[in-house]
Amino acid sequence: MIFKKFTLFLLLVTTWLSFASCSLFSTNREGGERKSIYDLLTIDKRFTKFLQHIEDTGAVDEFKSIKKGTVFAPVNEAFDSEKLIMYRNLEKEQVLYHLIPVSIKSGELYDGELLETEAKLHNITQMLKVKNSFKGDISVGTDSGQEESHVIEADMDASNGVIHLVGKVLSLPNYVDETLGSVEETRNYLDLAKKANIDQDLRQGKAITVFVSKDDFFGDDFDSVQKKYLLGSGEGKKDLARYLNHQIATGIHYAGSFKEGKTVVKTVEKSEDLEVEAKYNKLLPSTLTVNGVKVIHSDILSANGVIHVLESPLLPKNKEFVKLTARKVLSGMNATRFIELFDQNGLGDYLDEQDEPRTILAPPNDSLDEKTLTFKKSVKDLLKYHIIHGRFDKPDLQDNSLLETESHSDLGDAYQRIDVHTKDNIQFGKSSVIGDPVKVGDHLVIYPVANSLILPENALETLPTNLDLSTFVAGLYASDAKRDIRDAKGITIYAPNNEAFQRLGLLAKYLLKPDSSKDLKSVVTYHAIRGVFYKDTTDDGEQRHTTLSNGAEITLNKTGNGIFVRGSGAADGDDRTTIGKVIKTDVLASNGVIHTIDRVQVPNTLRVTNRDLLSTGNTNSLVKLLERAGLSDKVLDGLDKDSPYTVLAPNDRAFGKVNLGDLLEDREKLIRLARSHILPVSLPRLDSGEISSNYFHYNIFGQKKYDNDDREDPKDIPYLGVDIPTLNKDEYIVFSKNVAGGYTVRIKGTLQDYAQVVDLGQSSAKGGVIEMDNVLLPKKESDKQGLSWWAVALIVIGSLIGVVLAALGIYAGWRYYQSRRDGRISLDTPR
Repeated sequence: MIFKKFTLFLLLVTTWLSFASCSLFSTNREGGERKSIYDLLTIDKRFTKFLQHIEDTGAVDEFKSIKKGTVFAPVNEAFDSEKLIMYRNLEKEQVLYHLIPVSIKSGELYDGELLETEAKLHNITQMLKVKNSFKGDISVGTDSGQEESHVIEADMDASNGVIHLVGKVLSLPNYVDETLGSVEETRNYLDLAKKANIDQDLRQGKAITVFVSKDDFFGDDFDSVQKKYLLGSGEGKKDLARYLNHQIATGIHYAGSFKEGKTVVKTVEKSEDLEVEAKYNKLLPSTLTVNGVKVIHSDILSANGVIHVLESPLLPKNKEFVKLTARKVLSGMNATRFIELFDQNGLGDYLDEQDEPRTILAPPNDSLDEKTLTFKKSVKDLLKYHIIHGRFDKPDLQDNSLLETESHSDLGDAYQRIDVHTKDNIQFGKSSVIGDPVKVGDHLVIYPVANSLILPENALETLPTNLDLSTFVAGLYASDAKRDIRDAKGITIYAPNNEAFQRLGLLAKYLLKPDSSKDLKSVVTYHAIRGVFYKDTTDDGEQRHTTLSNGAEITLNKTGNGIFVRGSGAADGDDRTTIGKVIKTDVLASNGVIHTIDRVQVPNTLRVTNRDLLSTGNTNSLVKLLERAGLSDKVLDGLDKDSPYTVLAPNDRAFGKVNLGDLLEDREKLIRLARSHILPVSLPRLDSGEISSNYFHYNIFGQKKYDNDDREDPKDIPYLGVDIPTLNKDEYIVFSKNVAGGYTVRIKGTLQDYAQVVDLGQSSAKGGVIEMDNVLLPKKESDKQGLSWWAVALIVIGSLIGVVLAALGIYAGWRYYQSRRDGRISLDTPR
C-alpha cells in the first residue's frame, strides 16, 4: 500500500517538472527562436523593477543593442532594501554596471576574474570582480568591503548572451580613499594618508594603483620613535607623504594585466620606480610580487583605481629615501632640550656626524634633570657620558657588561664606562630604557632613557658606600692616603674587604696602630695601580703594574679561574693564604675603577719585624724571655728573607699558668724553653682549605725532608699533623688542623696539653708570629712539670678498674672457701 502511494507521488512530481520545463522553453523561445536579453527581461516578471530602472535611466538602447553580452540581473526582491540613488548622473552608470559586453556562462566564471562592464566614471571603465567558491557559489562585486551580490540562478540563455539572476543590486565602486577606509587590511594606510594630508589626492587622483601592506604599514624597519617622527609635524609629515606616495603607482594595474616576468611601473612620488614580477603556473596559483614583496590580496576595486594588499611593508630600495638623522629621531623622542644642550656646549657635531659607530642615550624633555646638568663641574663631560662608543643594538647588549663612553676627563687616556643590565629591562647605569631603540643609518642607534645619566663619583667618595670595605677606607683616612686616591687620575683599586684584614691578624693590628701610619699608607696605596683595568680589559696571564705605593710593583694574573693579585709574602703562585682573588668587579669611579679582593697584599718595601707583631698583643713575657735568651736580634728584629723565623708566642695569661721559677734560675733551661718556641722556617700556611694528607717534617734548615723529593708541596696543615723543627736539636713541633676548625700545637713526644692557635701574623721576612693560649715546655721540663690532666685521668681510671677487679677476685675466693668448709661438693653427672 505504502509503495503504491510513493510511486504515485513520484509520477506527480515528474509530470509537474515536465510542464515547468515546457513553460520555460516556451518563454525563451517563440516560434522556435530564442529571445534577446532585453526581451527576456521584459517578459520575465522577476525583473520588472530592474526593467523599470533601465527605462528610467535611459539605458534601454544599451540593453537593446547588445550583440553579445552578460547581464547580472537583480530580481525584484533585491530592490526592496536598496537605497535611493542620490545623484541622477550616476544612476545610469549604476544600471550599466550590471551589463558585461561579452557572453559568459557560469561555468566559465573563475574565482578572482575581473569583468569589464559598460559603466564608466570619469572616463574610467568600471570593473566587476567574480568570486567562485569550491562549492560553485558565485558572487560578484568590488571586493572592497561592500556587500557582494550572489548569483541565485545562472545561465538563462538568450539569443545574444546570457542572464544570471542576482539577489542584490550592484553598487558602483567607491573612490580609493573610501575603499581604503572600508577594508580592514587597508584602513591603516588611510589613517596615515590623512596625517600626511594626501587623502584628497587619493580621492581626486585619476587612474592610480595603491600597494598597501597588511596591518602594520612600517613593519620592523621602523620603530616607535621613527614612527613618532613620521607622524609628527613639520619635516616628519613631509617625509611621511613621500613615503606613502612611494606606494602609489600611476595608472590602473590589475593583477592580470602584468605580463609574465618583470614590469617597471612609475610612482606618484617619482624618485623611485617599482618592480613588479608576475609568475604564471598552470599547476600552481599565479604569484605577484612588488619589489620582492608578495601580493596576498589583489584587485580591490575602486572607482578611480585599484588596490593590492602586500604581506609586508613595501620599503624603498634606497635606504636614504627617508633619511633619518639623529636630530630627527631625537625630535621624535621628544628630546629637543637634549639637542639644545649639545648645541649650547659645542657638541652638536656628535648629532650631525654619523661616520663613527655610536649609541646615544637620550632622556626626553620631561625626564631631563636640568639640576644634575647645571651643578656638575663639567656639563660637557656629563653630556658625553650619554654617548657610547660603538653601535649596540638590543641583541648586542650583554648583562653586567661595561660600555665605553665619550667621557674621560679624570681617566687620563682611558674613557669612562657605563654598566649595562638586561635581565628584566635594559638599564644603562641607573636609568632604564623606556622605549625601543632607533637605528639611524648604519652607524647610529638611539635609546630613549627614563632619566639623564649620572657620572660616577670619585673613588674616595665611592669606596665608603660599600660597608664591606670599611677597614680599607678607615686605613685610607688614618694613613692620610686619601689625597693620593682622590687626586689620582686613571687608577684601578683592588680593595681588600673587611674579612681580608681580619685574615692579616697581628699584622692588621700593627698597621692600624697610630704610630704605624706610614706603613699603613704604603699598604693601602699598594692596592691602587696606575692605569684603568676593567675585568674585560685585563690581559690574560701574569703582568706587573706600578702602584701608588712609592712605585712598588704588584702582580696581576688573569686565569680561567678569575683574576688574582699577588704582592710580597706569597710562598708561590698558588699560595691562597696570601694571594688575593677578585671577588667583585667593576665598581665605577670618576677617576678609575674599583675591584674587591679577599686578601690584603703587602709591598716588598714594607718592613715589619716579629717584634712589631708581638707589640700588638699581650705577649710581653715571651719578648722578655727571648731577650734574656739572647735571641732578639735575629728572631725579633731580623728582616732577612733567606733566614725567616716563626715565633710561637704564648700570651701572658698562658705564662701565668706555668711555674717558671726553676727555668728562670737556669739559663740553659731558659734558652731551651725559648728555642722551643722558635721555628727556623717561614710562617706555616694556616688556612681553612682542604689539602693533601701527606705526612712530612722539616729538617733544621726549614726544607722538606721526604723519602721521595718529588712529592708536591701540601698547601695547608693537614688533619694528621705536620712536624716542624724548633731551634732545639731533634725537637719538633706538631701542627694539627682541627675537625671543628682552628689549629693545635704541641711538642712532639710530650704528654703536655695542646696549645690552641689564637692569632697569627706574617713579618716582612716571611716569618711571623703565632699567638697561642699555652706555653710549650721542652720534653724534660714537661716531665718534671707532671702529667697532663688527661694522663692523670687515665691513670686514675686504670687504678679504679684494678681495685674493682681485685675486689671481685677476693670475693670469689671467699665464696669458694665457705662452700668447702660447709662440706659442699659438686656432683658430676656420671657418663
